[in-house]
Amino acid sequence: MSHGQRDSRGALAAGALLFSIGPAALMVMPMIVGVYVDELGFSGRQAGLLASVDATGMFVASLLGMVWVRTLNWRLAAMLGLGGAVAGNLLAAGAHEFTLMLACRALASLGAGTAFAAATASLAEQSKPETAFGIGLAVETLLTMVVMALSAGIIEWQGIAGIFRMLALLAFVVALPVGWLPARSAKTAPVGQPPPSPDPATVAPVAAGLIGTMLFYAGVLGFWVYLERIGQAAGHSNHLIGTILAWSLAAGVLGGIGPAWLHGRGGIARPNLLAILLLMATVLAAVGKVTLPVFALSAIVFGALWVFATAYQAALIATLDRNGRYAVLIPAAQGAGAMIGPAAAALLIQGDEYVAVNLIAAAFLAVSLLLFRVAQRGLGPPGPVALSSNQPME
Repeated sequence: MSHGQRDSRGALAAGALLFSIGPAALMVMPMIVGVYVDELGFSGRQAGLLASVDATGMFVASLLGMVWVRTLNWRLAAMLGLGGAVAGNLLAAGAHEFTLMLACRALASLGAGTAFAAATASLAEQSKPETAFGIGLAVETLLTMVVMALSAGIIEWQGIAGIFRMLALLAFVVALPVGWLPARSAKTAPVGQPPPSPDPATVAPVAAGLIGTMLFYAGVLGFWVYLERIGQAAGHSNHLIGTILAWSLAAGVLGGIGPAWLHGRGGIARPNLLAILLLMATVLAAVGKVTLPVFALSAIVFGALWVFATAYQAALIATLDRNGRYAVLIPAAQGAGAMIGPAAAALLIQGDEYVAVNLIAAAFLAVSLLLFRVAQRGLGPPGPVALSSNQPME
């Protein structure tokens, strides 16, 4: 596959749109969980299990991506995944029994996760993956805002079935440009030649990057899910907190555009490290009875930096992944961190005091920074190729 094919606008647009399908169901999960109980009569425990199936399906699909990413046509993988997502969501719209709903959500999440893995692999092929992932994250954030804005009205109009139909429609729409995706990695061995054996010198930095990504998301999500409670503990009104969280989400769009604006200036390692340091500062600034301006500034800057850093982390792993084998695991690392962070924070909360949330989030971020420092050593001596592009390395 030529450099131009990998970097075509069509490939970037298809990858960015497809990238948005992965977390779509998880973004509306807080609203869906309540409707599971109120409309379908499921217990709180059953609703929680259904939510965990959506998250687990994404994680498993990313792990399975390692099996097919070097052999299966990515367009075929994406279409099969999206077909599963459409079918699972449409079937869920008519399901009223718990076991059937569980099976439908498993099918939908595995399908969406497979498409998400194909999108991740495609964006990792771009010569400037930090820009590609930034655009993908910006599209994902915009779509999240639209889906969340529409969800309440759709639930009132059609109930939970309307949400699942909306997710099915979304999967259908993002399938339209799948033909523009690259068929497979340009880093893959030519047909007829055996794939190269994993190089320990490559595996170690990639592993450090993936574990760093996991701990980064543990810190970010551990803080994010309790941010509303932190604001309430500081004495701010629900209306103001909701407005600030909306602005924080909107700031993520700017964070995604940031790498495209920088256009390679600063490389792919340094912006990530700087963003993590600033994220630690914003998390620690929101400790205790913070004033409204400090809370608002921390939340909004946090929303932008979270997305900005994620783009560079994915780009770092994509650049280190010289054989196109491991970048597909990025969503699995992010998903594992998203499960670890809130659980770890919950264990440390004392009553209505949320200081421990800030401290554990900052600790996770600090350890992730150290791991990214280890990972960036795999880039080699500083230079235009090592630090800012995804061109094949010798």
